[in-house]
Amino acid sequence: MKTRTCILYLSAALLALASCEKNDPSLVVHYLFDNSDNNIVADATGNGHNATLEQGATVKKVGRWGVMDLGADNGFLDMGASMGDLIVTLEDYSITTYLRVDTAARVRAYGNFVYAFSTMEHCTGTEGRFVAYRVNQQRHEQSIGGGMPERELVGIMADRPAEKGVWMHVAYSQGGRTGTLYLNGEVLATGPAVLQPKDIGEAPRFNWLGKPHFANDVYLKAMYHDFRIYNRALSQEEIKNLAQNLDGLRAEEQ
Repeated sequence: MKTRTCILYLSAALLALASCEKNDPSLVVHYLFDNSDNNIVADATGNGHNATLEQGATVKKVGRWGVMDLGADNGFLDMGASMGDLIVTLEDYSITTYLRVDTAARVRAYGNFVYAFSTMEHCTGTEGRFVAYRVNQQRHEQSIGGGMPERELVGIMADRPAEKGVWMHVAYSQGGRTGTLYLNGEVLATGPAVLQPKDIGEAPRFNWLGKPHFANDVYLKAMYHDFRIYNRALSQEEIKNLAQNLDGLRAEEQ
């Protein structure tokens, strides 16, 4: 009887959490990866930021969890040009997702972008503005134009590659001019962030998960679960709550 009562309480709590998330106006993009119709991944917020699976990327189940698998053929998710109209409005913001980098990924190579919001399809050392995160250094970055170090005025990083072959929860939260990276709910790195996405100056029209915005960089080989963008800085406690499915995802692969 006690077990049944605990289950009922847990179910009620999960339903309440889902309801709060659905009604949270700061959650502006949400990809659940629970299904796809004609290769379209719906934005669960209802804000219309639907995305398209490209080059063999698929949606599937890992146990009970909906995931996107980028596959082995340079698959990616195209979030569409209109996503840039949102990105250029962001001041305080957060981006979170579960990620599993493939064991065969060339994780130390240039590229390996989890997300990229770019004003150019192929940036150069001095051209193209972007907000992006890459796993070869576990680095969130924003550039005033190009990939040269002096152009990337935001560079919050652990400066080491992400672990391969294991589910993790990664998050970036920026409040004012301070940015913090989280791994599995714990602070990975923090530092000054003199730019916000609104400072990009023009709406980025090349907005992808898994695809690089530099011509010769490698595509990320990975699976995603539960990708989110908020238009506010999440607290560490909130990010820990978002990472609560980590053990479940890992257990399904055993």
